[in-house]
Amino acid sequence: MSGSVRAISTALSTSQRGGLLRATKATKEVKRTSSRTSGSSGAPGHEVSGTRYEMMKQILYVEEPRQLPQLSTEDVERHMTIMRAQKIFNMTASATRRAERLRKFESMKTAYEALAALDQGLFDGACQKEANATFPRQMRVPTETPPTKIWDYLTK
Repeated sequence: MSGSVRAISTALSTSQRGGLLRATKATKEVKRTSSRTSGSSGAPGHEVSGTRYEMMKQILYVEEPRQLPQLSTEDVERHMTIMRAQKIFNMTASATRRAERLRKFESMKTAYEALAALDQGLFDGACQKEANATFPRQMRVPTETPPTKIWDYLTK
């Protein structure tokens, strides 16, 4: 590090010094790569290489790590209240979905029992797996997204 950079870096914070050091290293790298590249005329630095552009982008668009803002006690309390409300909302939504799944399973179970009581042959046919069933038909997983083909009203 040169003397002027060293004098400046002592007056800066740690993150600012890191950015300054990265910038000086990148500048040295650009100078080193530009002296190595030469065009058809033989002049140093006449032809620009891809690595030189990358180094210039790093110098020009280097982003410092973002510092988290210091929150006051009211802000922390507000944040915690919002987080608790979100957790409660997620828990109630999960409980609602679980109750709906249990209701559907019980309905399916009573339908199977009614079919078994009505006709054992139909019940056995409903429970039998198809021999050459395709993958999506057998392994369909219930989702909360709507189907891609909604409804065809023209079908008769």
